[in-house]
Amino acid sequence: MTIHLTILCENSVDRVSPYGLLGEHGFSCHLQTPAGDYLFDTGGGMTIMNNAKLMGIDFKKLKGIMFSHGHFDHTGGLKQVLEQTGHIPIYAHPDLFSPHFSKNSGKLHNIGVPWPQKELEELGAEFTFFPNPYEVAPGLLLSGDVPRVSKEETGDPNLLSLSESGEYVTDPLHDDLSLFINTDKGLVILLGCAHAGLLNIIDHAIKVTGQKKIYMVLGGTHLKFCSEEQMTATLNRLEELDIDKIGASHCTGLRGARMLAERFGERFFSASVGIEIDI
Repeated sequence: MTIHLTILCENSVDRVSPYGLLGEHGFSCHLQTPAGDYLFDTGGGMTIMNNAKLMGIDFKKLKGIMFSHGHFDHTGGLKQVLEQTGHIPIYAHPDLFSPHFSKNSGKLHNIGVPWPQKELEELGAEFTFFPNPYEVAPGLLLSGDVPRVSKEETGDPNLLSLSESGEYVTDPLHDDLSLFINTDKGLVILLGCAHAGLLNIIDHAIKVTGQKKIYMVLGGTHLKFCSEEQMTATLNRLEELDIDKIGASHCTGLRGARMLAERFGERFFSASVGIEIDI
């Protein structure tokens, strides 16, 4: 199974040509697969159309869109994409539109999906919501709920949601999904932000796919916000698994990317806008 991945939205650009690619806080990855073209997240909406045009990607060819979770920097470009695609299947967790807030900047901000579900459906969004692992196409498995079992991964206390009584509480982010891609080289784990914790996601991937060989981990790892204990446990687990390639994006942060690069050398790469990967 041959897969071609293109990073469309990410915080940085590490490519000279084509000139004009733009970075933004967010993430989106385009997938070309034997089953058709798919989009995993849509970035924040500031760069996706520009970058897709320059990279020669036609959204009218998309078979479906997958969402890792309901934060604006992963869903903000959906409305623009829908204006190109018209009616299209969208795969996500049932909590995609649940309230999401952040106080990382010191002030409380609404960071949820910026568009009402009804408005998106009127533009052609055909949502399929599921809490369990879901096969979008042969070889493409969305994780479903990821069990939170790692003692080192305690989540980000600055991310909040609303309780049934209307009080702000730590956001459980049940809607955090990853994509498990089965390839001839092994399993590829495509992350949005890894809010469920990379250790938890890896263990879940191995359990639900039965694939013990992980070829590549790619995307946002949320290591920018983690403790030293979590960082150490994550680095050790990645080394133990002997993963061939580790592509860091978005919420990995400069500290996380530096530590990954120091530990894994040539196996590490920065998955910036314009990066293309053949598997």
